[in-house]
Amino acid sequence: MTFPATCDRLVTNGQVLTMDGDFTAFPAGAVAITGTRIVAVGPMAEAAQVRAAEVVDARGGIVLPGFVNTHCHAAMVLFRGLADDRPLDAFLKTVWAAEAAHVTPETVRAGATVGLAEMALGGVTHVVDMYFHPDATVAAARDIGIGLTTGPVFIGFDGIDRLPWPDRLRFAEAFVARHRGTEGVELMLMPHSAYTLDAEKLAEVAKLSDRLGLALHIHAAEAPSEMALVAAQHGTTPVRALDRAGMIRPGTLLAHAVHLDDAEIALLAERGVAMAHCPLSNAKLASGTARMTALRRAGVATSLGTDGASSGNDLDMFHTMRLAAQMAILASGQPDAMPAREVVAMATRGGARAAGLGARKGMIARGMDADIIVIDLSAPHLVPAYDPYSTLVYAAGRSDVRQVLARGRRIVADGRPVAEISKELEMLRAVAAGIAAAAPDGS
Repeated sequence: MTFPATCDRLVTNGQVLTMDGDFTAFPAGAVAITGTRIVAVGPMAEAAQVRAAEVVDARGGIVLPGFVNTHCHAAMVLFRGLADDRPLDAFLKTVWAAEAAHVTPETVRAGATVGLAEMALGGVTHVVDMYFHPDATVAAARDIGIGLTTGPVFIGFDGIDRLPWPDRLRFAEAFVARHRGTEGVELMLMPHSAYTLDAEKLAEVAKLSDRLGLALHIHAAEAPSEMALVAAQHGTTPVRALDRAGMIRPGTLLAHAVHLDDAEIALLAERGVAMAHCPLSNAKLASGTARMTALRRAGVATSLGTDGASSGNDLDMFHTMRLAAQMAILASGQPDAMPAREVVAMATRGGARAAGLGARKGMIARGMDADIIVIDLSAPHLVPAYDPYSTLVYAAGRSDVRQVLARGRRIVADGRPVAEISKELEMLRAVAAGIAAAAPDGS
């Protein structure tokens, strides 16, 4: 590819992993950026004469697309560690009580700012986030500079935002109208689950998504307790209940999708439904092990999510990649069940595809959004680094992320967030003190 004579930013001296379908890589490569887009990528030698307003020296590190976290509740850093060592149903009981007492637009903005900063420091450049008071998360994403897919949450009772169903529907339409076209923000409708919505309400949300032209993101088949609840309420499994409501269709993104039978996996593949695999929370809550080998073999679009910090305790995509690979290996008994480069693909172009953004994100290529991260390879745990994909999955960590650009904007510089978040951290400490005082035993 021909490099331009000038550009806004030039990433140099990197092992560039483009993460395209052929896994094209440039062992000594460069990436040129103008505005929000990549304008060229190729060997360093071809970029030698480029004049750039800013040069980002990768110093021999790995350069790759930013991670796309396809399932998160960023503001739930407010409840990190509050309800550990218990299964999903008991976890939810504790967290929902704390949410009812402490979640406001102000605390969501502070929590989301800290959560999004944590993700940016770990190389995430776009996140699919589901939570109440989504306007606050939009504001936090703008402050941090990270890309965001969000939308109105639908739940079958008033919820912590205290919206009765008719008001919730009106809020949804107003939110979409308010943020359609907002820079850096993509929209989905966010029904919570088949166990918090009855069949009528699920169908109503499906029809609303048709009218608004927006895809759906929903929890499904996460844990044994959910399977029992949905069986009691709908007389079937979560995926089949969603199918009856018209939600199993192209563009839908299912979070977790752990407990699926063969027919459901085939249905997801046939309908073009994507899946956000969340191994951190699935393992910690004893929810189960997703059938990743079967899902991938069937052709289901698979991606990776951290879930919220209340359930998995961190928002680390490196930890997520590693555990995803290890759980697949253990479940299948095959050490090559999920090769390292395929795991990195799930975290980058797979995430973009699952979020409906595959035409603009997830790869380093001309015309794509300039979502780029630089991994420093100088730490002892990364020497030697024979294979960059294996290094990323099995050895590297978020502390090795040095530079992060989201849509061409530097959001992490030299391992530190560009945005100032000290006030939000202080607010979280104050809120946490109140939560701890109300539940001193953490229950």
